[in-house]
Amino acid sequence: MFTAVEQKPVFVYGTLRAGQGNYWGILAGATLQERLATLEGYTLLDSGVPFAVKREGRIVVGEVMDVDSGLWPVVIRRLDRLEGYRGEGHDNLYDRAVCAVRLCDGSTVEAYVYLAGKPNAWLSGLPEIPGGDYVQAGSRS
Repeated sequence: MFTAVEQKPVFVYGTLRAGQGNYWGILAGATLQERLATLEGYTLLDSGVPFAVKREGRIVVGEVMDVDSGLWPVVIRRLDRLEGYRGEGHDNLYDRAVCAVRLCDGSTVEAYVYLAGKPNAWLSGLPEIPGGDYVQAGSRS
């Protein structure tokens, strides 16, 4: 059974960014606003799809998606399914966390971010995506 999730913006950095492969099936037409943003203190590791992990002095480039409130329950379920998130206390592919992200105007907003799940020791040998920008690096979509 699905538990209601408080609505917040969602920070996306990989295949969910505007124009990327998973954007079309989940977020296209469901957002009120899409804003460029960065997540500080994290980097992206490339396994073919990106995983955000803590790394001081790094940033992740992405977008903050403000989802239409009428579509929120459907969108968050689809995002959780795509990211392999089954809830707290599970070995998730990605964990859904609330993080402060910085918008282009310098302000910050709290948003859900899907971070590499735990245990994630297998990520240790993966290369970093240069500049923390999945799209700019030309990674797969």
